[in-house]
Amino acid sequence: MFRYIAIPLAALLALAAVVSAEDGDGGYAAPFLQIPVGARPSGMGGAFLAISDDGAAAFFNPAGVAGLRKVLFSTSYRLMDLDRTLGYASLTFPTRGNSALGFSWLYAGSGSVAARNDDGDQLGFDLNQHNHVFSVIFAKRFEDWFAAGFRGSYLHTRFAEMSAFTVSFDLGLMFYFSQLVSRETRDLMAVQDIQGGLVVRNLAATYRWNNEDYLNAHTTTDLFSDQKDRVPLEVGVGGSARFFKRKLVIAADLLKNEHQSFVAHAGAEFFISPQFAARGGYSDKHLTAGTGYVFKIGARTLAIDYAFSTDKVDEGSEHIFSFDMLF
Repeated sequence: MFRYIAIPLAALLALAAVVSAEDGDGGYAAPFLQIPVGARPSGMGGAFLAISDDGAAAFFNPAGVAGLRKVLFSTSYRLMDLDRTLGYASLTFPTRGNSALGFSWLYAGSGSVAARNDDGDQLGFDLNQHNHVFSVIFAKRFEDWFAAGFRGSYLHTRFAEMSAFTVSFDLGLMFYFSQLVSRETRDLMAVQDIQGGLVVRNLAATYRWNNEDYLNAHTTTDLFSDQKDRVPLEVGVGGSARFFKRKLVIAADLLKNEHQSFVAHAGAEFFISPQFAARGGYSDKHLTAGTGYVFKIGARTLAIDYAFSTDKVDEGSEHIFSFDMLF
């Protein structure tokens, strides 16, 4: 039984390790949704589709929190160059029947930039952009080896005097392959907790823009226009497994949206002690690293995580901080 599980997992890991995105991809709606969020996933190179068991699960694979046993609060902030910001907060509750319900808010924005004409002259006003994503997730573990999750989101974005909104739906599946063998066999296996994840993202997500308010504020023209801006549909598959008595986790993801090239993420997490973890990964042509510390305060469990992402296309290196609390 083990070789039937290990062979497809090994093939997935090998594929994700060699496939990378081509240069020049971009120019599509809501690109901030493609940035891995949360310090723990980011430290592992964004390879989290087959793990998704913490507060960042809503943004990777909502099915991963189906086995949650306590209320989980999570928040994260990403320090980015070019005056950009990215962060989230989430709250997830266990519900009856091996299920969980969660709520999250994701924010992405940029600072003010002086508007200029074709000659480079300032026009006397600034431009900035703000993006908000409000989501609800529901996950349920139907069998020991299978869980499913759903994420419904309201996306709102504003640029100068223009604003647009849309709704979006994500579907996720988690496969706990190790549960297909007996506990006695699992305990003797060198590779444990073999899992797979599958997600479909951005279903029905289409922004609708109108430039009337912007033109009224800054020009005298009445040539108003409407524009639809569809968020690319994305499909992702991932695998993960634990080694050395569950001290080491190795994970790999492969993502593809309908317009852009394949994107690979791979990473590892090693628990040096039960409280302290070190992480490293590869995320779409750049390296990541991170660390985490878990401790208890009374009945509460707290996790503080940090990740570092190296420079990508002259965008500058980034620092990610997260805080998770189970209570």
